[in-house]
Amino acid sequence: MKTVVAKQSVPVFAEQYDTALHPAFELLAQERSDEAYAAFMREIEARPHDENAYEGAIVALLQQTRWHEAEALTAQARAACPNSLILVARQTWNWIYLTRESEAYPLVVQLLERGYCNPAWLHEVVLPLRNVLICYASDPRLLSRNKRKQQHERASLLKGIQTLEHWLERYQYPIPDEPVGVRITLSMIARNEAQFLEGCLRSVQGVVDEIVLVDTGSDDDTPRIAERFGAKVIHTAWQHDFSAARNLALEHASGDWILVLDADERLSPDSKQAILNAVRHPQFAGYYLEILNEIRDGDYFMHRIVRLFRRLPGIRWEGAIHEQIMPSLIARGARFATVAAQIHHLGYRSEVMQSRAKIQRNLELIQRELERDPDDLFHKFNLANTYFTAGEYAQAAHWAEQVCPYLRGDEDYAGQIWADWVESLMHLQRYEEALKVGADALARGIDSPMVHYALALVYHRMGSYQKTLESLDAARESAIRIGLLAPDGETLQIGSRYTGDVGVVTFKWRYTRALALHALQRYAEARTLFERLVQERPNNPIILQAYGQLLTDIGEREAAQSVFHQLATHDEYHLLAQQLLAKLWWEANDYQRALPYLRAVALVMPHEREWLDRWLHAAQATGDWLSVVAACELYEARGYPISAEMYINWGRALWQLNAYENALRCFTAAIELNPQDANAFLNAGDALYQLGAYSEAADAYAAGIERDPYNAQAWFTLGNCYFRMGVYDAAKIAYEQALTIDPKHKQAQHNLELTRERIRFTAA
Repeated sequence: MKTVVAKQSVPVFAEQYDTALHPAFELLAQERSDEAYAAFMREIEARPHDENAYEGAIVALLQQTRWHEAEALTAQARAACPNSLILVARQTWNWIYLTRESEAYPLVVQLLERGYCNPAWLHEVVLPLRNVLICYASDPRLLSRNKRKQQHERASLLKGIQTLEHWLERYQYPIPDEPVGVRITLSMIARNEAQFLEGCLRSVQGVVDEIVLVDTGSDDDTPRIAERFGAKVIHTAWQHDFSAARNLALEHASGDWILVLDADERLSPDSKQAILNAVRHPQFAGYYLEILNEIRDGDYFMHRIVRLFRRLPGIRWEGAIHEQIMPSLIARGARFATVAAQIHHLGYRSEVMQSRAKIQRNLELIQRELERDPDDLFHKFNLANTYFTAGEYAQAAHWAEQVCPYLRGDEDYAGQIWADWVESLMHLQRYEEALKVGADALARGIDSPMVHYALALVYHRMGSYQKTLESLDAARESAIRIGLLAPDGETLQIGSRYTGDVGVVTFKWRYTRALALHALQRYAEARTLFERLVQERPNNPIILQAYGQLLTDIGEREAAQSVFHQLATHDEYHLLAQQLLAKLWWEANDYQRALPYLRAVALVMPHEREWLDRWLHAAQATGDWLSVVAACELYEARGYPISAEMYINWGRALWQLNAYENALRCFTAAIELNPQDANAFLNAGDALYQLGAYSEAADAYAAGIERDPYNAQAWFTLGNCYFRMGVYDAAKIAYEQALTIDPKHKQAQHNLELTRERIRFTAA
């Protein structure tokens, strides 16, 4: 399962470059990535061996998380500039954050040996690579069972670690004292969660090395359940502060990584390996996990949140409610990625307490019956089916395997149990095994629509969409043969002996077929099915979401918007619909239409900075200065770090709104953050000029010119200040300098003539 890198800042390793590249690098610093990329590519066309132009273009792509294009351009750049250390450094950075460390290592060592010691590169590449090797060396799961080979592998890793540490020390780069390794602590807070807790803890078996649970006053079995799983239980009084409890759990954790779950949440079985893989890559300090909040059968509210993070020194949860760890991590320069793992949240179901109690009761009753008659296939079927209903697929597969091979095939439940077995294996990602079980069922004459449908699901999960359609056709043909469907393949008939889910040849069948057709780009057929599904179930949010996505993919954005608006009428899907609408117009580069949706999402998703970034970008692109100011204020309110460039953009928006004093405060903050930023001084000069403080404005312009002496507009505005102050000789010099840099500067030419006239008049 791949790790997907989240949007993040990208360092620039180029230290000196031709002045022609200044504007492009300025765009890059402002994260105006599209414009920067175009500017760099023009420079590359003119000078195909300019390593700095190549690096700028690569960084512009990386800012947009266009990793494949960045990799291709990096290869092209290295071929064009084979002796460029900067481009090799860029290649290693790319590979580190694509978790291709084994490819990066030899290049990193070569660079170190050649004396390359750019501090940003040491921080961004060498130190993380050393940490990765430590994680691999400390993970016993990765070492060979052969003792001699194991010793060799560990020795190789240790040698690699020592090599990197040697060079870090030689280049006097400090190695921070922080936990580095793969041990995972499950961190929880709970009170009276006995009915939920065990399922949660079972879901992480084989993943976590330690469990820390802060109990805030349970009077049920919560503490004892936790202790049975080996948890360290800390008792404390509830302080009406979630962060206080979580920070207490954090203080007692000893793992290198922290996984956070609540008692009514479950780590999905197919996410375990993804979590174990993720912690071997500490170049990311935190991972987003997908949360599936179950509202009712088949309906989920989905969002992402950082629930897996490194236990870095000093990190703390913030907020008495809706507590966050990200600000603390961001303050330490953390990078984030998305791991292909899911947490299932049961707490939003109104009937969850009763339903889980019923499932547990049924399991106990069935197991009691099996104790009396261990060979009863029907009891085993019920046990397997109950586990399947509960989503405990490993147990369901285990018990189905105890039943299916021993059935005659004419039992009413035969099709259902074989289908349960196939689907359980699918959920466990044992796809080939699932296909073999399905084929075995058909070979035994279990000609059930449920088996064919289960196989269709497996093929769909594997990406074999044509096979999906073939299995769906077989499901319908089977339903006709057994009399469940009339010969027209549509009409349900009464009187068949079919036992199982009717949906596999009606609603679910159409939905799965529509998805497969969509994937095969048979858009017209998929659309026809979706339109029927919407008619049959007009308020089903899952259908609306998929239909809207189809309309998006075929470019019918107006229709897609209408569908997503309908999706938004479901309270539990309102936020998702806003996200889809924002994405719809964002990807179309229609920032004007995307703006209100981006704003709505950003305001209610404090953990998702990307939406705030997009809101700010769209506001700037459309010149909506009020939105720019509101977005920047939200950055500040949420404690996100604000760069000098952002302060400048914030200030320019305030300047556009004639709020010159507030704009000046932003420009001053930018200067404090980056005293070498000419743009900050020049914008401060603009604000002071509007406030009538011409002398102070002249000082600001002069400071900006000192840092950017070839800026014709800066010389022009400096001349205006001197003119306003009556210092005509200085104004004349400033205008002349502007024209020296840009002979076509008409305003400078005009004002120079006025100044000369004023000098002549004054002399007379």
